[in-house]
Amino acid sequence: MRMFAKATLAVLAMASMTAPALATGAGWWNVPDDAVKAALKRTALGGADTMRAFALCAVKRNPKYVEALLATTQGSLEERAASRSLTNANFDCMPSGEFTLGGLSVRGSLAEAMFWTRYASTDVEALKVRSDEKGEKERFADCAADGSLDEVRALIATAPKSNDEGAALSALMPRLRECIAKTSFSSMDNASARSLMAEALYRAAKRGAVS
Repeated sequence: MRMFAKATLAVLAMASMTAPALATGAGWWNVPDDAVKAALKRTALGGADTMRAFALCAVKRNPKYVEALLATTQGSLEERAASRSLTNANFDCMPSGEFTLGGLSVRGSLAEAMFWTRYASTDVEALKVRSDEKGEKERFADCAADGSLDEVRALIATAPKSNDEGAALSALMPRLRECIAKTSFSSMDNASARSLMAEALYRAAKRGAVS
């Protein structure tokens, strides 16, 4: 798993100078309902595809539970309670086989699904993030997304672990380097960085929609 360490972010940022332009559409999230249903029935399906299928199903069937979970601070008791409620409300969305609802990848997938299904037409350049989030992870995400929300949108339009994702992350390296230096984290992997910034984009889009 690729890690972003404070000491290596400066080197990785150099890749952004040659990163290709990326599409800003829904990308790999643009899948029909029947494909989601088929994916949930496949026991061999794993990783990001399972997360995507579950997230799309949950968002389409019970979005209020998704919103409640994403409104909690990561690692909090409120998050645990919201996660249990989400699981109970979306039992039919749970894929067959082993599946654990927890961690950054699920929250990030839910945030991405909420963005593409609710805020895909949002003018991200007009959105603003804020820096008063309660959790350190949330503050890091808002710091990284500040002034780069169009690049975050491009990031979440790519398939996880793809070359396009790597290029999109490289474009964000200068901000990631600055913001991780302000935290207690010694490193951060691709999936966590993507997940956290997806939530930052979702929070900004939701605030923009009600303002």
